[in-house]
Amino acid sequence: MKKQFCVVSCVVWLVACGGGGNEQKTEVIPPVTPPSVVMPGQPDDGLAALSPITPDNVEHLAGGDVTTIVSNQDAFSQSAPAIRSDFELDGVFKSGDHLFRGVHAGQGPLFNNPTCQGCHIKDGRGEVPSHPSEAMSSMFLRISDAQGNADPIYGDQIQTFGLKTGQSQGLLPKHRGAIEEGIAYGEAYAWVEYKLIEGVFDDGTPYQLRQPTYKVKDLSYGDFNPDVRLSPRVTPSIFGAGLLEAIPEASILSYADADDVNKDGISGRAVFVTEPISLQSKLARFGYKAVTASVLQQISGAYRGDMGITNVVATQESCTDLQPACIEQAAQEQDKEQDGLDLSALALAQVEFYNRLLAVPMRRGFDSNSQSWQADVLAGRTLFFNAQCASCHIPRHKTGEAQGSLLGDAGLLDLADSRTPIAALSNQVIYPYTDLLLHDMGGACELIARETAQGEACDDGAQCYWVQRCQGLADDRPEGSASGTEWKTPPLWGLGLVKTVNPRATFLHDGRARSISEAVLWHGGEASAAKDNFKAMTLTERDQLLTFLNSL
Repeated sequence: MKKQFCVVSCVVWLVACGGGGNEQKTEVIPPVTPPSVVMPGQPDDGLAALSPITPDNVEHLAGGDVTTIVSNQDAFSQSAPAIRSDFELDGVFKSGDHLFRGVHAGQGPLFNNPTCQGCHIKDGRGEVPSHPSEAMSSMFLRISDAQGNADPIYGDQIQTFGLKTGQSQGLLPKHRGAIEEGIAYGEAYAWVEYKLIEGVFDDGTPYQLRQPTYKVKDLSYGDFNPDVRLSPRVTPSIFGAGLLEAIPEASILSYADADDVNKDGISGRAVFVTEPISLQSKLARFGYKAVTASVLQQISGAYRGDMGITNVVATQESCTDLQPACIEQAAQEQDKEQDGLDLSALALAQVEFYNRLLAVPMRRGFDSNSQSWQADVLAGRTLFFNAQCASCHIPRHKTGEAQGSLLGDAGLLDLADSRTPIAALSNQVIYPYTDLLLHDMGGACELIARETAQGEACDDGAQCYWVQRCQGLADDRPEGSASGTEWKTPPLWGLGLVKTVNPRATFLHDGRARSISEAVLWHGGEASAAKDNFKAMTLTERDQLLTFLNSL
């Protein structure tokens, strides 16, 4: 991978000669400890360097022993093979699966989708609504002010649906409805409109990209803050999360290069956050902008934010103090679970176990009988390395010991005080194609405007929308330690099965890319060179690269 430079040490001896007398004195200057610079990309995992030409012998097993051979629409929903013969562990996985798919009592009052599975469709990606009249249900908009602070009225995400006692269906937003009627309507209605952008590969082949414009109307609880920032998010796939959590921090940090020491134009910045149960500072490795440290932290926040389900980690309802209609509706919830919450610690731990033990699909393009790869996959893999894609999408990692849940070992009926390491996830050589670091992906946004449907400037009223226009991948919204142009490198495993699992799924954080090729062409900032290398390829080379990416 990357080089190691070491400044060569130099030991200097100076000999001083006296001017008179016979005695000669020698002054010994102690050796100077040379400065050394360790270049990024040297994990101490005991593995041989990865070849850009020849794949590892086990590279087709993307998740190591946590790999499934299923490659159909259920490819992302399989358990780790090692737990299937264990009655207790298999039962916990299935209990977590059941909870992941089900509706919980105490939902809301504000939410984006009533179930986990409703967002993570078949444990894969969510989807962009096909028309502005279709409400977002597996994507949403993050919201803040210009510094990344939560909006004082709407918090940190816009929840499309609200609840009213006696109605089984979620309530869509209504302009000032929560203020004037005291009903917990959904917060605001967001949609996306696309403008087609024409482009040309270096060989003259044309392409089109969809540039999104996001619009928001029907604010039920009053106006946004005056410096509002918005960030669209499509829910990502969740399989393999337990393996990513088990990669040692030191291994990930070995790829960080915040100051671009090796001058390759690619930095990679690690972020640390306080994990909410242990209160320890840990590497953030989940979320589009690297804001959570563990699967447990990620799912507990999603339960509260996306579904309005309180739990032992996220105990507060999804209302802010400036949403009295939401607070009043929340007071009517039964909150029958543990300690007046909507979800017990046992249920949360079972869902955590389910998320962590979802297997990774085996690579396609590999013949197990002959132990050989298709020629185009091999050629595309080399092109992937040569185009600098592998500088951020690090192909291989090795997990350490996968720690047990901070909630305790989940059983079928109770939680134990013990925290037994998960053997199935430990010490696995895996191929996720990510460094889990933040990178500047370029782009910029205009200030969010107020416009009518006809595009005329306006200040107030139901027909006066909030409109966000950005160039490139920027969202202009800081989050945690990430800037408005930084994104965490997503894993690429399972990429070629995204549309097999959900034919309506698209790519990138906001789903703007209809194909993998379009996703590559949207890369900017630190990834501009990789994109330019892709554009410069011949048609045959582009096909080979895409064949390789589809084999992941």
